[in-house]
Amino acid sequence: MKLLRQSVALCVALAFLTITTFADSGNNFKVRYNGGTLKTKIDPKDWDNHLTITSDNVLLELKDGQKVEFAAKNITGLSYGQEASRRVGTMVALAILISPVALFGLFHKKREHFIGVEYKDAEGKGVGVLLQGDKDNYRAIMTALEAVSGAPVSVSEKDREFVPGLANVHTVKESAPAPELATGNVSIASDPDGADVYLDGKFAGNAPSTLKIPAGHHAVIVKANGMKDWQRELDVSAGSDVKLNAKLEK
Repeated sequence: MKLLRQSVALCVALAFLTITTFADSGNNFKVRYNGGTLKTKIDPKDWDNHLTITSDNVLLELKDGQKVEFAAKNITGLSYGQEASRRVGTMVALAILISPVALFGLFHKKREHFIGVEYKDAEGKGVGVLLQGDKDNYRAIMTALEAVSGAPVSVSEKDREFVPGLANVHTVKESAPAPELATGNVSIASDPDGADVYLDGKFAGNAPSTLKIPAGHHAVIVKANGMKDWQRELDVSAGSDVKLNAKLEK
Protein backbone atom coordinates (compact mmCIF):
# COMPACT_ATOMS: atom_id res chain seq x y z
CA MET A 1 0.00 0.00 0.00
CA LYS A 2 2.82 2.40 0.88
CA LEU A 3 4.56 1.69 -2.43
CA LEU A 4 1.30 2.26 -4.29
CA ARG A 5 0.73 5.56 -2.49
CA GLN A 6 4.27 6.68 -3.30
CA SER A 7 3.87 5.71 -6.95
CA VAL A 8 0.60 7.62 -7.29
CA ALA A 9 2.07 10.71 -5.61
CA LEU A 10 5.12 10.57 -7.85
CA CYS A 11 2.88 10.41 -10.92
CA VAL A 12 1.03 13.47 -9.65
CA ALA A 13 4.35 15.25 -9.22
CA LEU A 14 5.39 14.53 -12.77
CA ALA A 15 2.04 15.77 -14.03
CA PHE A 16 2.97 19.26 -12.83
CA LEU A 17 5.84 19.43 -15.33
CA THR A 18 5.54 21.55 -18.44
CA ILE A 19 8.02 21.58 -21.30
CA THR A 20 10.33 24.45 -20.40
CA THR A 21 14.03 25.17 -20.43
CA PHE A 22 14.09 24.45 -16.69
CA ALA A 23 12.72 20.91 -16.68
CA ASP A 24 14.02 17.78 -18.34
CA SER A 25 11.85 14.80 -19.16
CA GLY A 26 10.82 12.25 -16.54
CA ASN A 27 12.01 12.69 -12.98
CA ASN A 28 15.05 14.85 -13.73
CA PHE A 29 14.84 18.55 -12.88
CA LYS A 30 17.11 21.53 -13.46
CA VAL A 31 17.74 23.43 -10.23
CA ARG A 32 19.93 26.05 -8.66
CA TYR A 33 22.21 25.11 -5.76
CA ASN A 34 21.92 27.89 -3.19
CA GLY A 35 23.78 26.40 -0.26
CA GLY A 36 24.57 23.45 1.93
CA THR A 37 27.52 21.31 2.87
CA LEU A 38 29.00 20.69 -0.58
CA LYS A 39 32.40 22.14 -1.41
CA THR A 40 31.77 24.04 -4.63
CA LYS A 41 32.36 27.34 -6.40
CA ILE A 42 29.34 27.16 -8.68
CA ASP A 43 27.28 30.30 -9.13
CA PRO A 44 24.02 30.14 -7.11
CA LYS A 45 22.31 31.73 -10.13
CA ASP A 46 23.28 28.85 -12.43
CA TRP A 47 20.46 26.51 -13.45
CA ASP A 48 22.71 23.85 -15.01
CA ASN A 49 22.51 21.44 -12.05
CA HIS A 50 20.35 18.32 -12.12
CA LEU A 51 18.18 16.71 -9.46
CA THR A 52 17.01 13.16 -10.16
CA ILE A 53 14.34 11.61 -7.92
CA THR A 54 13.47 7.91 -7.97
CA SER A 55 11.44 5.78 -5.58
CA ASP A 56 14.66 4.77 -3.77
CA ASN A 57 17.25 7.50 -4.24
CA VAL A 58 17.85 11.19 -4.75
CA LEU A 59 20.80 12.28 -6.90
CA LEU A 60 22.08 15.87 -7.12
CA GLU A 61 24.60 16.52 -9.91
CA LEU A 62 26.29 19.92 -9.86
CA LYS A 63 27.65 21.74 -12.89
CA ASP A 64 31.21 21.32 -11.62
CA GLY A 65 30.88 17.51 -11.79
CA GLN A 66 30.20 16.85 -8.12
CA LYS A 67 27.53 14.32 -7.26
CA VAL A 68 25.76 13.59 -4.00
CA GLU A 69 23.37 10.67 -3.74
CA PHE A 70 21.37 9.50 -0.74
CA ALA A 71 18.53 7.12 -0.05
CA ALA A 72 15.05 8.63 -0.12
CA LYS A 73 14.37 6.95 3.23
CA ASN A 74 17.22 9.00 4.77
CA ILE A 75 15.41 12.30 4.14
CA THR A 76 14.37 13.62 7.54
CA GLY A 77 12.71 16.88 6.56
CA LEU A 78 11.63 19.02 3.62
CA SER A 79 10.84 22.72 3.54
CA TYR A 80 9.78 25.42 1.10
CA GLY A 81 10.30 29.13 0.57
CA GLN A 82 11.74 31.31 3.31
CA GLU A 83 11.36 28.45 5.79
CA ALA A 84 13.67 26.35 3.60
CA SER A 85 16.14 29.21 3.46
CA ARG A 86 15.99 29.65 7.24
CA ARG A 87 16.31 25.96 8.15
CA VAL A 88 19.17 25.04 5.84
CA GLY A 89 20.89 28.40 6.26
CA THR A 90 20.84 28.03 10.04
CA MET A 91 22.21 24.49 9.77
CA VAL A 92 25.07 25.73 7.62
CA ALA A 93 25.80 28.72 9.85
CA LEU A 94 25.92 26.59 13.00
CA ALA A 95 28.43 24.31 11.31
CA ILE A 96 30.47 27.44 10.39
CA LEU A 97 30.41 26.38 6.76
CA ILE A 98 29.96 30.03 5.93
CA SER A 99 30.53 31.22 2.37
CA PRO A 100 28.73 33.46 -0.13
CA VAL A 101 27.10 30.41 -1.72
CA ALA A 102 26.24 28.70 1.56
CA LEU A 103 24.33 31.66 2.93
CA PHE A 104 22.90 33.00 -0.33
CA GLY A 105 19.38 31.83 0.45
CA LEU A 106 19.43 32.69 4.14
CA PHE A 107 19.54 36.44 3.58
CA HIS A 108 17.51 36.56 0.37
CA LYS A 109 14.33 38.57 1.01
CA LYS A 110 12.68 38.27 -2.41
CA ARG A 111 10.18 35.42 -2.83
CA GLU A 112 11.95 32.53 -4.48
CA HIS A 113 11.01 28.87 -4.84
CA PHE A 114 13.57 27.56 -2.36
CA ILE A 115 13.47 23.85 -1.53
CA GLY A 116 15.22 22.58 1.58
CA VAL A 117 16.22 18.92 1.87
CA GLU A 118 17.55 17.65 5.20
CA TYR A 119 18.91 14.11 5.30
CA LYS A 120 21.31 11.72 7.02
CA ASP A 121 24.62 11.12 5.25
CA ALA A 122 26.54 7.83 5.11
CA GLU A 123 27.89 8.46 8.61
CA GLY A 124 24.44 9.21 10.03
CA LYS A 125 25.20 12.92 10.34
CA GLY A 126 22.39 15.39 9.68
CA VAL A 127 23.14 17.58 6.64
CA GLY A 128 21.11 19.62 4.20
CA VAL A 129 21.03 21.35 0.84
CA LEU A 130 19.14 24.43 -0.28
CA LEU A 131 17.91 24.19 -3.86
CA GLN A 132 15.83 26.53 -5.99
CA GLY A 133 13.23 25.34 -8.44
CA ASP A 134 11.65 27.26 -11.28
CA LYS A 135 8.03 28.38 -11.12
CA ASP A 136 7.15 25.56 -13.54
CA ASN A 137 8.87 22.69 -11.72
CA TYR A 138 9.12 23.44 -7.99
CA ARG A 139 5.73 21.88 -7.16
CA ALA A 140 6.62 18.69 -8.98
CA ILE A 141 9.95 18.55 -7.12
CA MET A 142 8.29 19.07 -3.74
CA THR A 143 5.57 16.49 -4.45
CA ALA A 144 8.05 13.90 -5.69
CA LEU A 145 10.37 14.37 -2.69
CA GLU A 146 7.48 14.04 -0.25
CA ALA A 147 6.15 10.97 -2.06
CA VAL A 148 9.41 8.99 -2.01
CA SER A 149 10.48 10.00 1.51
CA GLY A 150 7.30 10.45 3.52
CA ALA A 151 9.14 13.29 5.30
CA PRO A 152 7.22 16.24 6.77
CA VAL A 153 7.22 19.51 4.82
CA SER A 154 7.75 22.75 6.76
CA VAL A 155 6.43 25.97 5.29
CA SER A 156 5.62 29.40 6.67
CA GLU A 157 2.03 30.63 6.84
CA LYS A 158 2.59 33.17 4.10
CA ASP A 159 4.06 30.52 1.76
CA ARG A 160 1.49 27.77 2.41
CA GLU A 161 -0.60 28.68 -0.64
CA PHE A 162 2.34 28.01 -2.95
CA VAL A 163 2.55 24.29 -2.12
CA PRO A 164 -1.00 22.95 -2.54
CA GLY A 165 -1.65 19.22 -2.66
CA LEU A 166 1.08 18.14 -0.26
CA ALA A 167 -0.16 15.73 2.38
CA ASN A 168 2.28 16.05 5.27
CA VAL A 169 2.64 19.82 5.69
CA HIS A 170 3.67 21.52 8.93
CA THR A 171 2.83 25.22 8.86
CA VAL A 172 5.27 27.34 10.82
CA LYS A 173 3.76 30.40 12.46
CA GLU A 174 5.36 33.73 11.83
CA SER A 175 7.47 35.02 14.69
CA ALA A 176 9.42 38.13 15.43
CA PRO A 177 12.77 38.08 13.63
CA ALA A 178 15.67 37.04 15.81
CA PRO A 179 18.16 39.79 16.59
CA GLU A 180 21.04 39.78 14.14
CA LEU A 181 24.38 38.54 15.40
CA ALA A 182 27.25 40.99 15.54
CA THR A 183 29.41 40.01 12.58
CA GLY A 184 32.36 41.20 10.57
CA ASN A 185 33.69 40.38 7.10
CA VAL A 186 36.98 38.59 6.47
CA SER A 187 38.11 38.55 2.83
CA ILE A 188 40.72 35.92 2.03
CA ALA A 189 42.85 35.68 -1.12
CA SER A 190 45.50 33.06 -1.74
CA ASP A 191 48.60 32.56 -3.85
CA PRO A 192 48.17 30.13 -5.54
CA ASP A 193 44.51 30.86 -6.16
CA GLY A 194 41.79 28.40 -5.11
CA ALA A 195 43.32 27.19 -1.83
CA ASP A 196 41.07 25.66 0.82
CA VAL A 197 40.06 27.98 3.66
CA TYR A 198 39.36 26.67 7.17
CA LEU A 199 37.74 28.77 9.87
CA ASP A 200 38.19 27.55 13.44
CA GLY A 201 39.13 24.11 12.13
CA LYS A 202 36.18 23.72 9.74
CA PHE A 203 36.13 24.07 5.97
CA ALA A 204 34.68 27.44 4.94
CA GLY A 205 35.24 27.64 1.18
CA ASN A 206 37.97 28.35 -1.35
CA ALA A 207 40.01 31.51 -1.81
CA PRO A 208 39.21 34.09 -2.89
CA SER A 209 36.15 34.33 -0.65
CA THR A 210 34.57 36.66 1.88
CA LEU A 211 33.38 35.16 5.15
CA LYS A 212 30.71 36.81 7.28
CA ILE A 213 31.55 35.57 10.77
CA PRO A 214 30.51 36.30 14.35
CA ALA A 215 32.51 38.89 16.24
CA GLY A 216 35.22 37.38 18.43
CA HIS A 217 38.51 35.52 18.24
CA HIS A 218 38.98 33.20 15.25
CA ALA A 219 41.66 31.10 13.59
CA VAL A 220 42.08 30.96 9.81
CA ILE A 221 44.10 28.27 8.04
CA VAL A 222 44.69 28.21 4.27
CA LYS A 223 45.79 24.94 2.66
CA ALA A 224 46.84 23.71 -0.78
CA ASN A 225 48.36 20.43 -1.92
CA GLY A 226 52.16 20.43 -1.84
CA MET A 227 52.29 23.71 0.11
CA LYS A 228 52.83 24.61 3.75
CA ASP A 229 49.73 25.64 5.66
CA TRP A 230 49.22 29.38 6.14
CA GLN A 231 47.75 30.36 9.52
CA ARG A 232 46.50 33.51 11.19
CA GLU A 233 44.58 34.27 14.39
CA LEU A 234 42.52 37.43 14.50
CA ASP A 235 39.90 39.27 16.50
CA VAL A 236 36.85 40.23 14.49
CA SER A 237 34.71 43.15 15.66
CA ALA A 238 31.16 44.02 14.64
CA GLY A 239 31.10 45.73 11.23
CA SER A 240 34.80 45.20 10.59
CA ASP A 241 36.19 44.40 7.14
CA VAL A 242 39.45 42.47 7.32
CA LYS A 243 41.47 41.46 4.26
CA LEU A 244 43.96 38.57 4.35
CA ASN A 245 46.39 37.58 1.60
CA ALA A 246 47.74 34.07 2.12
CA LYS A 247 50.98 33.48 0.20
CA LEU A 248 51.66 29.77 0.48
CA GLU A 249 55.18 28.37 0.36
CA LYS A 250 56.39 24.93 -0.70
